[in-house]
Amino acid sequence: MNPMYFVSNTINWWSILFLPLMLALWAVQTHQKEQLASRYQGVYLLPVSLRNIWLAKLIVISIYSLAAFAAYLLVLGAVGMLFTGESIITMATFMSALVLWLTTLWEIPLFMWVAKKWGAATAIGINIACAMGLGIPLSSRTFWWACPWSWSIRLMAPIAGVHPNGTLLEPGHAMLDMKVLPIGVGMSLLLTAVLSMLTMQRFGPQIRSGKGGR
Repeated sequence: MNPMYFVSNTINWWSILFLPLMLALWAVQTHQKEQLASRYQGVYLLPVSLRNIWLAKLIVISIYSLAAFAAYLLVLGAVGMLFTGESIITMATFMSALVLWLTTLWEIPLFMWVAKKWGAATAIGINIACAMGLGIPLSSRTFWWACPWSWSIRLMAPIAGVHPNGTLLEPGHAMLDMKVLPIGVGMSLLLTAVLSMLTMQRFGPQIRSGKGGR
């Protein structure tokens, strides 16, 4: 019931498991709704640019993700008040939620495309396996920046003061250096833009060539 451990462990589990699972599920469900409705034929016939439709889908899921973080903060605050009688939501908690949102936006276009190309099990399996198998072990290494799944986990260290393994960091620990924040956020936004453009290109030309967008 220690609020310090409660907040740090909640943030840690959200970054390493719940968030990758949530984003993969949203990508899968978005694809499945179109597939079950008309196998994308209703979308293909709309008098709107297919690239704009794909971009709109990415934006909507991004908004859902941001709304999920708002709900996450509300629940975190409510539970904290229930057990401690005081607010456990701090500026660091708000910052952790914002950084987690920004550093996982790139997963949306990637797994929207993976779900459409190879199906639900592949999208969910790849994201969870990479988050757990690559994100956690590499996030504490000096080359954490080389693995996108490590970015959100690594950036929680200086903000929430929690090691990727869930333990609290001692004052003065090297992982508390705030210099990693602009690096991680910048790389995530760049990758999000690149993947969004690439997947938009894949969504459009394949449909016009008669391949059904696959």
